[in-house]
Amino acid sequence: MKVSATELASDSNAILDRVISRGGASDIQRHGKPVAEIRPKVGVSREELARILGEIHWTEAESQELRAAMDSVCNL
Repeated sequence: MKVSATELASDSNAILDRVISRGGASDIQRHGKPVAEIRPKVGVSREELARILGEIHWTEAESQELRAAMDSVCNL
């Protein structure tokens, strides 16, 4: 989606809402030339991931598999 700098200045909340809901990037243009890009943040913080995983009711086998996978990634 292309957005002028003027539109961004006057309606930033609506533009951010569109970026978040559609999941795509917005190209910000000044005088018809691209100058910036707004895109949704990718990924979650370590704390957010821990909170999300903590809310899941894991079986013991799933817990062991997850620990093993996380240990292998942390050792890279």
